[in-house]
Amino acid sequence: MSKTRLLWIGCLESEEEFKIKSKKGYNLASAQVSQYNILTGLEEVTGLVFDSINGSVLPPYPTYKDRVVEEVKWSHKEGAFDVSVGYKNERFINRITCKRAMVKAAREWVKERYKNEDLIVFVYSMRSPVMATACEIKKLIPKAKINLIITDLPQFMDLGESKIKAFLKKIDWIQIKEMQRKFDGFILYSSKMANFLNIQNGKWMLMEGLYDSNESFSLKSSSQNKVKAIMYSGKLDLQYGIDMLLNAFMKINNPNLELWLTGGGNAESYIRECTTKDSRIKFYGFLPSREDVLNKQQEASMLVNMRLPSEAASSYCFPSKLLEYMATGIPVLSFKLDGIPSEYFKHLVIIENETEEELINAIKRVVEMDKVVRDRLGEEAKEFIITKKNMKAQCNRVWKFVNESLR
Repeated sequence: MSKTRLLWIGCLESEEEFKIKSKKGYNLASAQVSQYNILTGLEEVTGLVFDSINGSVLPPYPTYKDRVVEEVKWSHKEGAFDVSVGYKNERFINRITCKRAMVKAAREWVKERYKNEDLIVFVYSMRSPVMATACEIKKLIPKAKINLIITDLPQFMDLGESKIKAFLKKIDWIQIKEMQRKFDGFILYSSKMANFLNIQNGKWMLMEGLYDSNESFSLKSSSQNKVKAIMYSGKLDLQYGIDMLLNAFMKINNPNLELWLTGGGNAESYIRECTTKDSRIKFYGFLPSREDVLNKQQEASMLVNMRLPSEAASSYCFPSKLLEYMATGIPVLSFKLDGIPSEYFKHLVIIENETEEELINAIKRVVEMDKVVRDRLGEEAKEFIITKKNMKAQCNRVWKFVNESLR
């Protein structure tokens, strides 16, 4: 039986480089965590070690401080080879220069690292640089099996761009669809993606995300908090209904209730305006570390997911924040989105309609909930995530699918 080799193609950074890039304008923390969890989860269930070829997804200069992104090589684990390619980060060409650098890195990897093993490739996200890199691997090693992990659809990302960027995006989509035909398997974060992308049954599986159960919590009793708090952490963009959350909260007449917001985005100026009107609103910006965010969540009385049903992308993506929220053991409020599998709904406080009034009603339901009922709801959600959606369980499903679909 021939040896199996694993290759990851994505936008993973070393821990040190991630911190450096974050200070210069890189803001894809969720992608970093998601990739690391899938990669290490697959390593755990297979006993194999990934190599990885990566291209940073950065805003162009001068939004990101470097005009030229330097190549970084590291090893995430003993025996692994990891590279994040260097490229010119100029407006409109940065994706092209990144793609060229990644394809070149793929050729070098085949020449220097590949030893005629059975090769299984995992590609993170439906972006042309990573897909082109996988297709180059497939061209050089025809027996390689390439699998695409689709977390979001490109059509529903970077909305509101310039006319030039919108035109380039249409050209890019034609290339992406052409490359899609060369992939052997698809891991989708929403089942509706299969119809949208015309992927036949048997070629895809649903894996809406996974939770790192090594992130442990010591649940604090809400009675220890003198003030009840609703918390939202993540991207603070108006398209995610942050203004609705603020407006709804300010209409709730309860001096013992606070709203905590962490993160950053285009809603920041409106948030600051609201803090001057209502002292119960606390805006913390970006907290120093993920651990600080998780600890802050533990102090809250409820957590809220503000992805909206009217948002075009809501049918075609799973809000990964739900996994993090539900694992705290604290009640989670969420709208009923098509991208959320139905098995989640019984563990959430559902906001029935996309209105301020319904959001207010949902918040009040949790505030007025009997403590025993509230604690049970949170604990059952936590149990569901930790047992059914942990890294090992989800990666076992992925590995089984890959091996069965590639026969």
